Amino acid sequence: MIGERIAEKMPVLSPGQKAIARFLLDNSRDAAFLTASQLGEVAGVSESTVVRFASLLGYTGYPQMRSAVRDLLIERFSTLERLRDYDRAQEGNYLHRAIAEDIRTLSEAQALVDTSALEALGAMIVNAEQVMVAGHRSSRALAHYLCYYLSWLFRGICLLDPETAFEKVANASRKSLVIGISFPRYTSWTLEILRFSSQSGMHTASITNDFSSPLATWSEVVVTVPWKPLSFIDSFTAPMSVINCVILAAAKQLGEPVTEKLERLEQIWSRNRTYVRPMKESYKKF
Repeated sequence: MIGERIAEKMPVLSPGQKAIARFLLDNSRDAAFLTASQLGEVAGVSESTVVRFASLLGYTGYPQMRSAVRDLLIERFSTLERLRDYDRAQEGNYLHRAIAEDIRTLSEAQALVDTSALEALGAMIVNAEQVMVAGHRSSRALAHYLCYYLSWLFRGICLLDPETAFEKVANASRKSLVIGISFPRYTSWTLEILRFSSQSGMHTASITNDFSSPLATWSEVVVTVPWKPLSFIDSFTAPMSVINCVILAAAKQLGEPVTEKLERLEQIWSRNRTYVRPMKESYKKF
């Protein structure tokens, strides 16, 4: 996290860089939304000093450091603090506010999600002997959703659970793929599964909010998704949409067998009466 990086570098920082560091740590709520020039202005240094400071901390540029500051801000917010902050900052109908926030995040996802990363993950899924997905707490719903639809098209799809995950990974083929899904606040269990999988020589990927996510360190492919909480809720509207894209990317690369597999599933569902038809209009009860 950025706080740890600052603490490590503090002894060698110049006075101007220390001013930036103090502002970031004391005013993360404001700093998370400032440009490099704006941060330099409030810290009393030049924009170039801010950019060099980001590089000194090990970031590829100022945008990546600002993402880390946003993660720090989210990490500091407890669930209750998120609720209070949301209530103080927002006015009007909560339904309209929540939907508007999700629409904005979806628009960001449409503009920012890297198509090449989606295609790369789709290829990894197609070529893996087994695909294991790790997601904990609220992100487990995303992991289950991904596994559910991948199981329509591929063998060996496994949703990892905390009780037996390490054993399953340890006994899996080295040609397996482990996908970790987590958003702030990141779960240590998901991170440890990815770390263990990578160190065991398996292919790894992650679906997370940013390259500053700890999951990215242990992932060959990282699909980043703009993410923003709604009050105390981890809103996964944009991540769910991008996971749909991952599924479609894998299906596209699988090719012709998709049609055959889906036709076979339709036969099974029809034979087992898995789904019921809508009631005719004349039989509906009012």
